[in-house]
Amino acid sequence: MHLLIDVGNSRVKWLLVDNEFDDSLEIHYGNISDLENFIKEIDVSKTEVLLAAVNQTQELSTLLNNSGFRKVTIARSQLEQAGVINSYDQAERMGIDRWLAMIAAHTSSLQRNEKQGVIVVDAGSALTIDVLKSDGVHLGGYIVPGLLMAQSALFANTERVVRYDEAIDSGSQLGKYNKLGNNTLQCVEYGVINQLVALVQSVIDQHSGYEIIFTGGDGEMLAGFFTTGIVDKNLVLKGLWQVRI
Repeated sequence: MHLLIDVGNSRVKWLLVDNEFDDSLEIHYGNISDLENFIKEIDVSKTEVLLAAVNQTQELSTLLNNSGFRKVTIARSQLEQAGVINSYDQAERMGIDRWLAMIAAHTSSLQRNEKQGVIVVDAGSALTIDVLKSDGVHLGGYIVPGLLMAQSALFANTERVVRYDEAIDSGSQLGKYNKLGNNTLQCVEYGVINQLVALVQSVIDQHSGYEIIFTGGDGEMLAGFFTTGIVDKNLVLKGLWQVRI
C-alpha cells in the first residue's frame, strides 16, 4: 500500500494506492490536520509514503516520522528521471511539483500521440509553464504569479487599487477574456486573466505541434480560454507514482 502526498503552497492532496494508480481513486484535499486524521484510519505498518512537498514544514515532518509508516520516501528533482532530462544545471533547485508534473505529462503524451512535445501549464499559487520535446528534453519554462497571487498583490501594494464589493459577471471564460472591466474588481480580474492567457498563448504559438496539458487548482479555469488542451488535475500525484521505484 502506498500513500501519495502532494504538499503545495496552499493545500495538501493525498491518495491511497493499493496496486495501480487509477483516475477513479478518491483524491483527498485538506490541511495537515486533515491528513493526520486520515492517517489514523489506515494500517500504517503496511503503508509506504511517497512525498512531494514544495513546503515541507516541521509539523509535516513530525507527523510522518512519528506515525509508524513502513517507509517514507521524499521525491526530489533529478537531472534525468523517467525519460525526462532537466534543463537546470542544479536540478535540485527545480520545484518538485514541476518536475513530477513534467514526468507525468511526458509519459501520458507519448501514450496518446506522436506530437512534437508537450507544454505543461500548472495554474496554482504561481503559474508555471514548462516545455518538453517528445524525446523528454526539457527546453525550459516560466514562473509568474498565479491568478489569486497577482490579484492580491495589486490590492495589497497599489494605493489607488482598492477592493470594493463589486459584482463579477458569471459569463463564460471566453466572454470575459474579450471584455474590458467596468469596475475596479473587474479591471483587476480581467487584466490578470488576460496576462496569464496571453503568456500561455505565446508559448503555444512558439511551439506549434506541441500538446498542452493544464493542471493545478486554476488549471480547468485557464483551460477554458483555449480551444485545445487537456486538463489533468493529478499530474503531480501521477508523476510521484511513476518515480516510486
